[in-house]
Amino acid sequence: MIKKLAALLTALALCLAVPPAFAADAVSSATVDIASLPELRENPDATTLVIYFSTDDTVKAVSRTIADALDADVFEIVPEIPYTEADLAYYTDCRADREQNDRDARPAISAWPESLEQYGVIFMGYPIWHGQAPRILYTLLEGVDVSGKTIVPFCTSASSGAGSSAENLQALTDETTTWLDVKRIDNRSTADDIQAWALSLDLKEEPAMRMMINDAIVSVAWEDNDAVSALRELAAAGLTIQMSMYGGFEQVGSIGRRLPAADEQTTTASGDIVLYSGSQLVVFYGSNSWAYTRLGRITDQTPEQMKVLLGNGDVTITLAME
Repeated sequence: MIKKLAALLTALALCLAVPPAFAADAVSSATVDIASLPELRENPDATTLVIYFSTDDTVKAVSRTIADALDADVFEIVPEIPYTEADLAYYTDCRADREQNDRDARPAISAWPESLEQYGVIFMGYPIWHGQAPRILYTLLEGVDVSGKTIVPFCTSASSGAGSSAENLQALTDETTTWLDVKRIDNRSTADDIQAWALSLDLKEEPAMRMMINDAIVSVAWEDNDAVSALRELAAAGLTIQMSMYGGFEQVGSIGRRLPAADEQTTTASGDIVLYSGSQLVVFYGSNSWAYTRLGRITDQTPEQMKVLLGNGDVTITLAME
């Protein structure tokens, strides 16, 4: 009896001596063997991107599985200061504990995506830490522009649900960003299961409408309305509009035909694109209040940059589908 008790105490002491893992990306949360996955392929025409954060191979393996199914590009969020085993020890006041308990924590990222312009769909993967996405996801979303894109969040967890993790991330983006329901990858998920889910979403990208101001390509978050649909039809054949400066705050030009209008009293800001009088395209580098139909807004230019683009003489705007 004494020997059994001693053995039990020894085993208990050994368990207590090992710090519990901080879910280690919920290791064993998916049955995907990363070594069995094919090498990532370069796809210059990819319109889907998989962004993920992973401190072991779990979220990484799921992300690569999705990318393989969709022929998507992949970007890994790498912290400027890597997480050590001690940083991930659950309930020991470790680094990850402190970050998750601090709403304002924003761990630095070592490198950022060069551009998200070509991607219409972004899968975003993360482990569940204390019921939420790691704070480094907040750092990312506050530092990139995902306006007009579709975000597909997914997470790995051995037992915890996704909770409000995706909703809290969505709150960091604007109303033009579409968020799908979060997908939790559990320890019963196989590579086939994950790929079947990704393919079932049927997120085929429609051709994007590209805007050029003189020789500069600008990113635009287009509205979803009848006027923009009609503008896309014109852009499919190539549309060139000669613009003229007006009022010290806008450039205006004739589209050449009337588009469906739904004018509302609007106060514009720098970067806004509107339809005026049914047939005039207006792009602002200042502000004005009038009845317009909103078409979109330029998302990758500051007000100062817009003034340089539009405030130094008449320009030519070209619209095309790509």
